[in-house]
Amino acid sequence: MERAEHGDRTSRAFDAFIVSLIGLNVVMVIVETVDIIAQTFGTFLQLFEVFSVIVFSIEYVLRLWSCTSEPRYRSAVSGRLKFALSGFALVDLLAIAPFYLQLFLNLDPTLVGAVRLFRLFRLFKMGRYIRSIRILGAVIREKRSEMYLVVTVLTIVLVMISSLMYYVEHEAQPEAFSSIPAAMWWGMVTLTTIGYGDVFPVTTLGKFFGILIAMLGIGMFALPAGILSSGFIEAIARDSDAPVEASEATVGRFVEAINRHNTNDTIGMMWGTPSVSDPTSGEIVGMEACSSYWTAHLSGESSYAIQIGTIASREERVLLTGTLIDSDGEPRPAAWEARIENRLIAEWTAYHHT
Repeated sequence: MERAEHGDRTSRAFDAFIVSLIGLNVVMVIVETVDIIAQTFGTFLQLFEVFSVIVFSIEYVLRLWSCTSEPRYRSAVSGRLKFALSGFALVDLLAIAPFYLQLFLNLDPTLVGAVRLFRLFRLFKMGRYIRSIRILGAVIREKRSEMYLVVTVLTIVLVMISSLMYYVEHEAQPEAFSSIPAAMWWGMVTLTTIGYGDVFPVTTLGKFFGILIAMLGIGMFALPAGILSSGFIEAIARDSDAPVEASEATVGRFVEAINRHNTNDTIGMMWGTPSVSDPTSGEIVGMEACSSYWTAHLSGESSYAIQIGTIASREERVLLTGTLIDSDGEPRPAAWEARIENRLIAEWTAYHHT
């Protein structure tokens, strides 16, 4: 039910189906506001809505039922309640709630449109599957203290400039600047550099302050943009480096198990239908064959060991160079290439002179 791991085709197919269904739902919400489409395809749109709600309802119930597999939601009652109040679970609930509200409650016709518009919450369900949305949420969480500071400063500045313009412009424009709260409208559109033009200063002093405030607004709203930009750069860099670091760590543990001549740990770090290749034995495929290979190389008085000189990674592949000490105890230059799946070794290839 969670986002698919690498190599899990069933979960990936489920993710693709849910993301496609969410996208189609958003499209349907948009196109049904066109009268001619709503009249022509009204029945189809209703059937598609029912189908979508059934799928999303089943998904929500299954997530609520299976959430106890995670340690933080382990309790049968309180764990599920805690999960139901989590961010994505609330989004899942809001995605299906409008349908059931219309079905079971006799809503006022004026509220039906507003309730149906809440179906757009289904768009936020994509945050569970789409990397860019997850990064956005992570950046906002990490930078929330800085954003609170910026919002506080902007609020103080808004109150100050609105109060100033009220006292400067009130006599000349008693309707436009009737009070400080009314002046805040001008202050906000000026600070954000939108400048609708419906309210503007007419006195000389008011125009002078207006120029200063407009220039201040450019700098003030550059602050949150800069904070979020730096957060995005940091998050993308971490997200990009994580697979490389994980792959190198996996190979490091694998080499350590080899050098300890721990056959069980070495074999235990191989994944799926693994393969091992070297110039002496050729290519060996399958867990049983790989088990025999490592048993032969690491058992008894064997001096087999790998000394890593350099290591480089690209996505799931890791290339090592260094020295191989074979069973005869003679060191020789060698290189190895590993392919990683689920943080385990799927392919291990050695290159050295026989």
